[in-house]
Amino acid sequence: MQLSPEDILRKASASGAQAEVLFVRSRSVELSWEKMSQYGMTYVEEGCGLRVIKDGRVGFAYSNRCTEELVNMALSSMEASQPDLANALPGPEPVSPLEDSYDSSLEEPWGLLRDLMEAVLSYSGRGLNIISARAWGGTATVTVKNTEGVDVSSTTSFVGAAATGNYMSESYVGPEVYEYGDSRTARGVSVDPFMKELLRKVELTRSRNPLKQVDRPVALTAKAVSELLFPLLNHAVSLENVYRGRSPLRPGDALGSRVTAVDNPRLPGGAWSRAFDGEGLPTKEVTLIDSGTFRTPLSNTFWARKAGGVNTHSSWRTFMTLPSISMSYLVLDAPSAGDLGDAVFIDQVQGVHTSNFDTGEFAVSAALAWDSDGGLREFVLSGDLRSLLGGVIGMAPDRSRFGRVVSGTLLVRGLRLSP
Repeated sequence: MQLSPEDILRKASASGAQAEVLFVRSRSVELSWEKMSQYGMTYVEEGCGLRVIKDGRVGFAYSNRCTEELVNMALSSMEASQPDLANALPGPEPVSPLEDSYDSSLEEPWGLLRDLMEAVLSYSGRGLNIISARAWGGTATVTVKNTEGVDVSSTTSFVGAAATGNYMSESYVGPEVYEYGDSRTARGVSVDPFMKELLRKVELTRSRNPLKQVDRPVALTAKAVSELLFPLLNHAVSLENVYRGRSPLRPGDALGSRVTAVDNPRLPGGAWSRAFDGEGLPTKEVTLIDSGTFRTPLSNTFWARKAGGVNTHSSWRTFMTLPSISMSYLVLDAPSAGDLGDAVFIDQVQGVHTSNFDTGEFAVSAALAWDSDGGLREFVLSGDLRSLLGGVIGMAPDRSRFGRVVSGTLLVRGLRLSP
């Protein structure tokens, strides 16, 4: 029998345990175009995650249904846990809702998605070969309740469109370039900005030459920052990894540049923005790096208690997982870069997953790059997180949002380029 979150908490707490329910229901639709064929899909996901804590022991279970069996599974799994007094559920704090986070038109967005797809495909034939395209939209409801008084819920919407394309002639096939845009509301997403960017980059790479001069600064676009810097920094600023000695950064470290990095979970219009974290606590801006000095690691309830730090309310999870720690939106700032001169522009990288996240060392393939003479063939970009952050000379004024990053093009010295 399906139980309400309140019933789940009541049954779990009858054993003397603290209990927390995370309930998620999302409905999304997607329109896809590939190989001259267009089709639509609808996804509905519903799930319930239950965390229980007693005498420092944690149990967890999840299911697509909130049932008494879920309670029994969570309590049973608790017996296998080792006790740790840092395990505890938080009490309630006031949560301010996000503005413009829900658009009722995205409950049934098929008409909008068809318009977005038509706009994307209209760019085909302007020197652009469109390989695939997508448009998506929907709504999601997230509820967090616990026995300590946390009781929060939000319904948000999301919408976006994306395209992958390249330059193709009888004798040459250019690299694949992808771009996309997303938002919480229908009025917040537009095809033209990212398709014009796609068209520009395809034109830049309609011919490519080997990289010859390697002693040059690198200009990382917002997309490259999203692909390279975000995952490395996300690992490094986690209080868990700082506490375990698995981060190349320590609070108070001076990195040698004037870069500033802020985690902003409440970024207006951001499809990943959120009013509360995975434990139901109010989200807030956190300055991670202030003018080149690492200030504040991100944390959740467990790691704030374990490491004796401040809880930054940065819990990140799904209904299928226990709370972890993550940035929501990385917002970067730096002094003006001035003339980018002979910099090598890097827009897409591959192989970040092979990096040593504990040391910050990386060696990735620059899959999409160019300089003032045109497109460049793939080469290897290598270095480490501290060198990347410390080598930031400045930022170009072309600030944009890509993925979970807001940044202008970063001009960086000290990274290695290998043809």
